[in-house]
Parts: sequence; C-alpha cells; structure tokens
Amino acid sequence: MRERMMNSMRGNSRLLDTEQLREYTNLGRNSAMKFGEEAGAKVKIGRRVLWDLEKVNAYISKLTEE
Repeated sequence: MRERMMNSMRGNSRLLDTEQLREYTNLGRNSAMKFGEEAGAKVKIGRRVLWDLEKVNAYISKLTEE
C-alpha cells in the first residue's frame, strides 16, 4: 500500500484517498480523517472523499512553526 501511495505522489497526484492520507500522516483512519478536516483538505467528488495534499502539508507546516 505504501508503494502505491509513493507512486501516486511521484506522479504529482495532489489528491489522496483516505488510506493514503492515513499512511502519509501515520495516523489511524478516524484520526487521519479528523486531521484532514481540521486542515481544510477534504474534497468531495460525488460520493468519494479525497484529501488535498497541499493543504495537509501547509497545515503541518503551520503546526510545526509554533
């Protein structure tokens, strides 16, 4: 699974699915989803939920500045 995430990130994929977000943040499913929502990274396309990697990274940067 991690290999799939790294391949999609190499392809400059900006949107991650929930499993990829979970692996990227090293959080469990519920915590990763909460983190993504706090970051304002949630993107809904139809019934599918994806996460904007740029917003996640910006949020992480903001958290680590303090």
